[in-house]
Amino acid sequence: MKRFYGWYLIAVLWFVYFTNLGFVYYGGNLVNTFMVKELGMSRSTLGLGYTIFMYLQGGFMGPLIALVINKKGIRFSLALGCFLVFTGSLLMATWVSGKAGYFAVFGVMMGLGVGFGGILPVQTGAALWFKRKRALALSIVLTAAGIGGFAAAPSITALIGMSGGSWRHGWLGVALFAGISFFLSLLFVRNRPSDLGQAPDGGETAPAREVSPSAPGVHRTDRVWTLKEALSTGALWCVFIGIICLLVPYTFCVGHGVIHLLDRGFSRELASLSLGLVTLFSIAGRLVGGVLGDRFEPRKIWAAAMLVCCGGLTAIMNAHSPMSVYLYAGLLGTGFGMAFVQLPAMVANYYGADALPTVLGTLSPVYAVFTATAPFAAGLLYDTVGGYGAAFAGSIVLLLAGTAALLMARPPAETASR
Repeated sequence: MKRFYGWYLIAVLWFVYFTNLGFVYYGGNLVNTFMVKELGMSRSTLGLGYTIFMYLQGGFMGPLIALVINKKGIRFSLALGCFLVFTGSLLMATWVSGKAGYFAVFGVMMGLGVGFGGILPVQTGAALWFKRKRALALSIVLTAAGIGGFAAAPSITALIGMSGGSWRHGWLGVALFAGISFFLSLLFVRNRPSDLGQAPDGGETAPAREVSPSAPGVHRTDRVWTLKEALSTGALWCVFIGIICLLVPYTFCVGHGVIHLLDRGFSRELASLSLGLVTLFSIAGRLVGGVLGDRFEPRKIWAAAMLVCCGGLTAIMNAHSPMSVYLYAGLLGTGFGMAFVQLPAMVANYYGADALPTVLGTLSPVYAVFTATAPFAAGLLYDTVGGYGAAFAGSIVLLLAGTAALLMARPPAETASR
């Protein structure tokens, strides 16, 4: 019997996601900070380039990315994304010298690269190759972003330092990782188990029906739902509410948490550390969420994780001691990590792994609007009322509303196969 290829694929997906999220999403913005100072660009120029990047790598390109995955497979999508990141990194290192080039290369080219080589194809690959251990596989892959974020900053800073302070050498480092990811995608990514005569979780041929005897309470559909069928179920809209109610508070905390702690008199070092700790705890949360999500209904794990996030927001809202900061980081990071894993697991379990890119790709432009506007809305609210209290209170209400929606997101009734 052939050795099951799924775990080897997870390793490749992990490295690609580590590169594109860690060294481009996190590390790229660090390099751009040095670039802005050297080239004399304004902060608004820096922010606009990042906004373009976020719009293209995030939800707004979801339908197109889903179409490519469905037509060409995850291998093509990942290779295309890594090639765009590789080319963009070289252009940033050798050609970009003004805001037009910055917008075109970092904003557009690398935004598209991270989109095609990022979360949607990675989640789809893990979901297609695993069924009984789907949540665990997803959780392992999704730790790559957090670990990459930790590794990218010191690595790129050291590389820039060794080159005499040239930010362009930072992009050469990114290009190296992107080039490796490109060849790994071409050589080792397989779209689905049937390409190798295997079945999800292992085996030579796909059985007619796969049910996990170890977790009989976890619903997993045995067919692929169409987009129209999925959109007609109340469960999907409960999931949609849940993701908005998770991402809006989290994005608000990432954007304003540090400055809120500074406002409350904490040191710059501790306030900055809080953001790193949130990322660190989210890694642990994803792994815990993955283990639990294969044993219990993901909607229940997600709902419980939302309540954990509520505890984190309560801690930072009235933070008065370093322990409050650590409690905030631990609860928010762990809760977010546990919850984030459940989204692709729920969609794949309810509607089929093959439906995952189409369903999430269709919904992502909508919830991206809420996520993208959350930091701006929180800042506007601060300027209006003179504090973040209302924003934190509103975020807690959203988390509670999302918890209620997820508890109502029961598995949709199965209909006859098409």
